[in-house]
Amino acid sequence: MNNKILYLSRLKALACIAVTVLHTFLAANIYSASLNAQCTMMSVRNCMMWAVPCFVMVSGALLLDRNRILTPKKLFGKYIPRMAIALIVFSFLFSVFDMLLLIHSSFTDTIKDTLSDIFLGTGWMHMWYIYLLLGIYALLPIYKIISCNAKPNELKYLLLVYFVFLSAIPFIENVSGKKLPFYICVFSIYPFYLFLGHVLHTGIIKLPKNACGLMFLICMGIIVMLTSYSFSISENAPETSNKITSLLNVYAFPVYVASSIGAFGYLRKTKNKPVPVLDTIAAELDNCSLGIFLIHMAVDRYIFLVLKFNPFEHGGTIAVIGICIVTLVISYVITRLLKLVPYAKKII
Repeated sequence: MNNKILYLSRLKALACIAVTVLHTFLAANIYSASLNAQCTMMSVRNCMMWAVPCFVMVSGALLLDRNRILTPKKLFGKYIPRMAIALIVFSFLFSVFDMLLLIHSSFTDTIKDTLSDIFLGTGWMHMWYIYLLLGIYALLPIYKIISCNAKPNELKYLLLVYFVFLSAIPFIENVSGKKLPFYICVFSIYPFYLFLGHVLHTGIIKLPKNACGLMFLICMGIIVMLTSYSFSISENAPETSNKITSLLNVYAFPVYVASSIGAFGYLRKTKNKPVPVLDTIAAELDNCSLGIFLIHMAVDRYIFLVLKFNPFEHGGTIAVIGICIVTLVISYVITRLLKLVPYAKKII
């Protein structure tokens, strides 16, 4: 493994685990019988929300590197087709999954559902990330022009504008209940994370390791407190509770921005000396991360909706943690096997 990007491999591995935990705890919440159980499930889920931003930040660190040449052949012959094929294939497979195991619809309806899922985004909830990657790849040549030619202060200015308009202002609007008239034309938080990964990776913005770790831990505490408070006032002050919940459901939430910076910045400062066993596992998870991301939802869906396994009748939170491990392992094994198939390995 190239020591230069060792920390990125570790970060992707941790983010891969975190995404699995996020969706498994969210899925398990359908069986929560008490407010305390729901609060626990959602607290863990919300504490994992740094993972997807970090995936985007890793992409920014790698793809916006000025030494990484991006040719039209590579963009339109590899990156975009890979995501487009993954979208089509897995939308169809997930529709077939639902047809055979849950809905029991006809094959014709399944084809219609697949087309709807692809073009209208009505498929499984985690597929939004594939659309995000398609959008990022489509604009990557423009992003590369900016990252390769902008001066450090210009990149910092870009991040500041992104943060103010895409994170701070939406936060103020949510808290105040007032719609502010200020906006920028491209309204998405994810380019912010893309460039953030680039500036942190290149050292344009340097953050102390311990400060990053402390910031991450503080953010986790804030997230748990906000989640708990939201549930505690859900009956007496539902409007306030809904406001807090809506904040905790979007990746633009400033606390998620800070926690993502903390996670990325902390690992950025870790030593490049490989840890044999751990880094071998991290490299495997990194290599299989897209496949695990796509497949893990099917494992969760099978456990919770097909088998109708209620973890709260078999150990509660401990059982959910066990399901997280099982889901991750099964998703990894399936991905590893698929990588042995010539055409499949080009997708995942």
